[in-house]
Amino acid sequence: MSQNFDITIIGGSFAGMTAALALTQVSPNLKIAIIERQDILKTDRKRDGRAYAISSASLKLFKEIGIFDEVVKEAGVISDIKITDYKSPFFLDFLSRDVGGDLGLIIENFHIHNALRNQILLRENITVFAPNFYEEIEFDFRPRHEDVVTREEDVPEFVTPHSLRGRCDAAVTLSNKNILNSKLLLACDGRFSKLREIYQIPTTQKKYHQTAIVFNVQHKNSHENVAYEKFLPGGPLAILPMQNKYQSSIVWIAKDNDAQAILSLDEENFVHQLQKKIENSLGDVQVISQKFSYPLILVEANKFYHEKMLLIGDASAGVHPIAGQGFNLAISGINILCNLIKNALFCGQDIASKSVIEEYNKKAKLGAKKMIIATDILNSIFETKSFSIALARDVGLGLVNKISVLKKFFIKSAGGF
Repeated sequence: MSQNFDITIIGGSFAGMTAALALTQVSPNLKIAIIERQDILKTDRKRDGRAYAISSASLKLFKEIGIFDEVVKEAGVISDIKITDYKSPFFLDFLSRDVGGDLGLIIENFHIHNALRNQILLRENITVFAPNFYEEIEFDFRPRHEDVVTREEDVPEFVTPHSLRGRCDAAVTLSNKNILNSKLLLACDGRFSKLREIYQIPTTQKKYHQTAIVFNVQHKNSHENVAYEKFLPGGPLAILPMQNKYQSSIVWIAKDNDAQAILSLDEENFVHQLQKKIENSLGDVQVISQKFSYPLILVEANKFYHEKMLLIGDASAGVHPIAGQGFNLAISGINILCNLIKNALFCGQDIASKSVIEEYNKKAKLGAKKMIIATDILNSIFETKSFSIALARDVGLGLVNKISVLKKFFIKSAGGF
């Protein structure tokens, strides 16, 4: 049996579900399918140690798609950000009063995932095929007349019954042999995208030979809603304020070999090393969660599309977490796509037209490139052992901190104000 949709999304994690919900805001008439290997509808996502720093711009979308009220109950507020360099007298602080509002929220990933899933369940124009998977994808497909479902409620707004019996732009055959016909495919299958591999989309990759160790701590002093980014010889360490004033999420980045040694420490020595790194910013600390570790790899697709398929989120570009902008970058790409589709519908154009695909590729790729360059250079600058570069970056921190106009520019750029 065939079913007809406007857009089929392959991958039902953060980017996939966010894209689906955002697209329903573009038009309630858009019919959207999500294909996901895991049973996301019945199973809550469990804590994996990771938390997202959600920018002001991304929070606007959270409000539009209806998850803000649910996730804000579990969120830590970032009112200020303090950036320091190892043993340097210079520092840079971003203050909420400089922009007239909080700088963002810290939300553990699993809360966001479950909130997205809960909203998906409420949307009549989103159909989830899970647990399921694609077996075959065909572009410029001509479905057989007898296989096509042509009930009025199954016909997308832009499709006529005649065209349903003719050509669709993409057909996905599922593992249960059902066929999903649609105008546009979204590849939301992650940084190591199988779809990107199948269609031989070249990528630029860089192994940082760094590992991120993530976990939560309880501490004696209140974090006062301040986020810290401490640049240290072995790699940066971020302290992210959680909702409980005496708990924070830690992202400790270290060279691969050092990370393995750190993880092998007993609890007492682990906490001792951590205490040295955070320089008593929070008083005595205690680890209160499991420790998780993730290798850091930059991945950038050379193009963000193939035929009628667009790469979304980490499938298009996965950046270094040094600035905490990974999910915000995915949301930026989703906003670009939604605006293009909204304009196409308003003008009566095909949502999968060549112009829509080319504009998405151009705009999303430009935004990703800027973020990739910024995070890569930032990591390289603070990783260098060169005395002259170290001096220059420290002086740079001090200068930016003294020039209010420049500080506001950086805050607004990062936070999306």
